[in-house]
Amino acid sequence: MGQLPQRRPTTSAELPVLSAAHADVTLLPRGFCEAPERMRAFFETLENARGSRQLIVIKGHPDPDSIASAMAQRYLAQYFDIDSTILYFDEISHPENRALVKALDVKMRQFREDIDFGDYDFLSFVDTQTPDLPIRVVDPPPVLTFVDHHKVVGGFDARFVDIREDCGATSSIYAEYLEHSPYSLRHGIAEHARIATALMHGVRTDTDGLALAMPIDFRAGAYLRQFLDNDLLRLIGKQSISARTMEVIQRGLNSKAIKGTFLLAGVGFVREEDRDGIAQTADFLLRHEGIETSMVFGIVNGDVVDGSLRTNSATIDPDSFLKALFGADPAGRHYGGGRHNKGGFRIPLGLFDRCRDREALWSIAKKTIDDLVFEKIGGLSDEKRPNSP
Repeated sequence: MGQLPQRRPTTSAELPVLSAAHADVTLLPRGFCEAPERMRAFFETLENARGSRQLIVIKGHPDPDSIASAMAQRYLAQYFDIDSTILYFDEISHPENRALVKALDVKMRQFREDIDFGDYDFLSFVDTQTPDLPIRVVDPPPVLTFVDHHKVVGGFDARFVDIREDCGATSSIYAEYLEHSPYSLRHGIAEHARIATALMHGVRTDTDGLALAMPIDFRAGAYLRQFLDNDLLRLIGKQSISARTMEVIQRGLNSKAIKGTFLLAGVGFVREEDRDGIAQTADFLLRHEGIETSMVFGIVNGDVVDGSLRTNSATIDPDSFLKALFGADPAGRHYGGGRHNKGGFRIPLGLFDRCRDREALWSIAKKTIDDLVFEKIGGLSDEKRPNSP
């Protein structure tokens, strides 16, 4: 396979626009003549990689937006004879997300030590801020495409980059690719209905039921609703809250500490399969009267402090707030990040995860997070309640 032209865009404004002047580019179908340049560049990048093998990488715990975007990336790549494998690393822990994967029969592979990255020509990333793998890989494949809706961080190499901060979900970007190309979805095809349903669910969940949607998200919804399976959409969107998640929410209620419009809650030790209860607790506590920002954290699986932030504040940007609060690891990877109304962080405990005194370990973790947060927002909380591991 011929080498692609070396491109190092770092923002959507610097997207590569390839043309037939490149020797290894084949002219695309006539249906592209009206397509915006960024979409032409996306499909021409796939054309350049025709016949290759790609790993579509989902970082973090797979959620509806990342799962749907990966499905769409794989669907579009097949038209260029690109063999695609969706790879994820963290468990699919949220019941709704497990239901999504099962109901839509999404074929994905979880990382195991036996995977050989040398078997693949490219990596493609969806719904993440940076194209780095969560594990150390010697000489990883180059990045083919990078599509995301979070804040631009830049400083990486990719053949194609499409980052749109004025977009509520990465799924909306893929819906636009589908709508304005010869590979648009069609009625009466089961695979197309599954992709439309997944993308619609991704848009809805990442925009809080379209309450935080941008114009592109509404356009995506209007396009996708023609093809989706409404019964499937209702099925994957109505999963009940488990008893263990209710317990996490109760611990958050009992331990909340409030300073002005900021609420902080530690929920103690949480099992890996229940970690999404942390995010659900942050969503729930944001509804507390007078609260504009909620942050909830706990120790997950005994070895990492995992937290979620939700905000309606006009002055708190989750991405910059969490990055400034927790910093980065020695390799420069930030422990936290996010977008305009939500964010998350994961901080490994390192040597301290060997501590057998759970009460002491939680006390240290909680005090550290409490002190960092309240120092940043200015002073101690107005309301505090004791917290238990």
